This record gives sequence, C-alpha cells and structure tokens, in this order.
Amino acid sequence: MIVAEVGNNHHGSEEYANEYLKKSIISGVDGILYHIREKEFYEKIENRKKSLADSFYKNALTFTKKKKKKIGITLADVEKIDFLEEIGIDFYKILSQDINNKILIKNILKTNKPTFISTGLSDFTEISKLIQFIKPNIQNVTLIHTTLRQDIKYVNLNAITELSKKFHLPVAFGNHCKNPMVLFTSIAYNPSDIFFYVKGSRYKHHQDDKHAIKLKYLNWYVKNLKEIKLNLRKGTKMKLTIPL
Repeated sequence: MIVAEVGNNHHGSEEYANEYLKKSIISGVDGILYHIREKEFYEKIENRKKSLADSFYKNALTFTKKKKKKIGITLADVEKIDFLEEIGIDFYKILSQDINNKILIKNILKTNKPTFISTGLSDFTEISKLIQFIKPNIQNVTLIHTTLRQDIKYVNLNAITELSKKFHLPVAFGNHCKNPMVLFTSIAYNPSDIFFYVKGSRYKHHQDDKHAIKLKYLNWYVKNLKEIKLNLRKGTKMKLTIPL
C-alpha cells in the first residue's frame, strides 16, 4: 500500500479532516491514516481541540469503502479498539514510542487486523524482544522502518533489507525525512508499503510539518511512486523474439 498519513494535521477540524480524506483518495493512494492518541495527549492545553468525533471515523470509513480504499488508525488509546472494530477499521499502526506498550499491542493484535509497528526509536535488541512477545499473533504484523530524525543522512534505507532478513517479516518504509525524494529511493529496497505524512494549506504549522507532503503535490508523488515501482518487477529475464 501507499498510505497518506494525516496524523493530527487536521487540527481537530472535521472539515479539514474531510479535505485530507477526499484529496488523498483522489490522488490514488491505497490508504489513509489518522491518529488517535492516548488520553493524556488530549488533556494538554495545546491539544484539547485536536481530537475528532467518533462519527467522523464512521463516515470516513463508509466513504473509503465506496472508493475501494482503506482507512487505518495509528492508535495509542486501547479503550478505542472496541469502537474501531465495531465500525470495521481496516488496519492499525503503532507508534515508535509504543513499541513496549504490551497492553496496547496485545489488544490490537487480538483483532487480527493488519498491524504496522514503527521501529523508529528501537535497535535490533528491542525489536527482538517485541518479536518474542508477539509471536503467537505475528501473522498480521508488518514492521515499519523509520527514523524520527529529519536529516537525510539518518534515513538508513538499508535497514529495510536488514530488518526483513533478521526477523522474516514484511517491512514497510515510513518517511520522516524533510527531503521527500527518499520516497522514490526507498522503492529500490522493496518495502512492503510506503507511509508518508501529508499537510494542507489552512495552517502555517502542523504537528508533522517539515516531512509532510503538501496536498497540492500529492497526485504527482503518488503517480510517480507507482510508476517507479513498476520498474522493479521480479528480476527474472524473459526471452523475447523481435519480429523482422
């Protein structure tokens, strides 16, 4: 999947969140991702207006299903799982900071939905401990290689290959680099999925800002990502006969 990640860049505006939804779907992405953070996040004064009503997610899911696209939630509040399962959310993502949150991970994996786990704050030792913990329900798990540093020298795309070799799991790429061209480079490392943040133009600053792609350029990025991915193919050679 190519996934446009809104996160909390909607600023708590349902109208703005719908704009992200519609423009992302039109661009040709396979999925769109919103964040539901832990309760403590929304208790902070600066974040009190950043949550969306449950009705938004229900309506958004109906819209994406009609368009034959998927909608996922980056979830940090375990109490929201029952609601999200009731409306039929398509997939989950777990933040890098929650890689040791066993209660959250265990309950999400119980849903048997595709689950993407970010590894942006972890080394191989910590990831190995995660793998041991999730082994009974590992069949729906994809790791995400990402780094929370925005400088291009920290992107470390070789980690996609190394994670896949070491843990025998599909590995996606999640971009936090402020140079979006790394999205195209990442395709050469054959990630299972590609995640990137998006941002609109209503606000000067967003929570995920410097590494987000502007909505007005989204169609161009998605079109070229898909075309470049076609170049890889399977690596086999075919005998062709050229007509004389």
